[in-house]
This record gives sequence, C-alpha cells and structure tokens, in this order.
Amino acid sequence: MHPQPIICPYCQNPLINTGNKNYACDLNHCFDIAKEGYINLLPVNQKKSKAPGDNEMMIAARRIFLELGFYDPLIDRLKTIIQTDFSFNNNHFVALDAGCGEGYYSEKVMNNLSGLTSQIIGTDISKYAVKNAAKKYKENFYFVSSVFNLPVATNSTDLILSIFSPIHSEEFRRILSKNGYVVVVSPGENHLKELAELIYETFKPHENNVIEKMAPSFEYQTTKKATFSIHIKDTENLLILLKMTPYFWSTSKENLVKIESCKDITITCDFNISIFKHRVTSS
Repeated sequence: MHPQPIICPYCQNPLINTGNKNYACDLNHCFDIAKEGYINLLPVNQKKSKAPGDNEMMIAARRIFLELGFYDPLIDRLKTIIQTDFSFNNNHFVALDAGCGEGYYSEKVMNNLSGLTSQIIGTDISKYAVKNAAKKYKENFYFVSSVFNLPVATNSTDLILSIFSPIHSEEFRRILSKNGYVVVVSPGENHLKELAELIYETFKPHENNVIEKMAPSFEYQTTKKATFSIHIKDTENLLILLKMTPYFWSTSKENLVKIESCKDITITCDFNISIFKHRVTSS
C-alpha cells in the first residue's frame, strides 16, 4: 500500500500511519483514525460553523439519488476523458477528489479504469460526508479538511477532481504534479432547469465562471459537455433530488406542495467539464 500524500495541518510535515490507530507527524501532532476509517484534519480555527458543509439530510439524499444511477452518463463521460485524453507515468495516478461528498464520484470515476491504476484520496469539509465516504469506499482514503487549506503534500497528486465544489486555484496548483490535470465539473446553463421552474417564477440560467477562477494558476485546456435528460416517475425521487441541491433551502411551502404533487417529470442535466493544466511560466 502506498503511503498517503497527506501533511499535518499545523506544521506541514508528512503524516504517517503509526499503526496505533492514528496518523502523526515528526512534531507528534496526532490524528485519530475514526472507526469508519477517516481522519479529521480540519483545525478548529478553519471551521466557519459547528458543523460546516453539507448536513446529514443532503448527504443521505445525494447517496440515494446517485446510487439510483441518474447521473451515470456523467460518470461515463468523466471516465472516458481520463482514459483517453490523459496520460500518466507508468499508467498510475494519485488523485484527489476535492469536495468529495459521500464518495460516489471518487469511487465510480477514478477506480477500475481500463489500463490504469489509481490511488485515491478524498476530502470534504463536511464530517457527515467524509464519514459516509470512508465507511462505504474502504479502498480510498478520506479526510475532513477545507479545500482552501489542503493538508496534501506539494506536487503529490496527478489528478484533481472537483464536482460542484468550491475551488481554490492556488492550493490546487501547489499540490498538483508538474504534468497533472485538474477537472472541474460545474452546472451548465440549463442544469435542472425544470426543477428550478417548479420553485421560481422565472428560470435564471447558470453562469460559468470556473475559467476565471482558475486562470491565475492554470492553463485552460477545454470544456466538454455532458448533457442528458432524466425521467423521474415518482414524487419520492423528485424530493430526494431537491434535498441534495441548494434549491431545497429556497423552496416555499407552496412550491413544495407543487413538487409533491408532481408524479412524472423529465429534467435536463447539463454539466460543464472544464480541464486545466499547470500554466507554463517563462524562466
């Protein structure tokens, strides 16, 4: 088993599995391994609230929805890109799922790729998310942290995957290997349009500012699309979709009743898949 490319959030020294159910650095900062297999590397002074990130309801809804296979066309698109468009030394790569949620994308996108082997780590600021990821996907390594202060070694990852999560170009650049790739998945302009139309009087297309956010540190390569429709035939699954999105928090009681009466709906899924590499600097 390869050592994990993680560092102490306090002193930035490497963290090593001591064999005593914890990870520790040379300065003896210790982090216990939870029974689910994850570690918490989020210092208290980086927490913006008592329980930052997605709550248990959103995490549970996301797991149910994703495991029903509704987003499998996105999974297949991402796997094809990694297998056909990227090249890695010795056909092996170390990957970080930045904002991993409950781990579905880490597992389904970056494991079991034809001709490639992978070492996958994932992080999220939500302890509920990481706990669920570590408990189910035991071959991957998950930890709690912020993407704005990643406890990941410099130049240690070959692929960073960020799906509907906050991005921090400077930290991504620091941890990415020289020839590595960053893949950022963001909502296309018509993503979940029909769901939004049940909630708002007018639908406002999503804006894509990913390229601007990444520009200071990365060379933009291309944006590929994954656009497809899903057919939801029962209210229960529609409510699960609603609960895993930010739309849930802005849904009025009146519109919730409207959604609960919706028995059959086709919804547009529209994803931008933006790819970046290190910006080449002149010497």
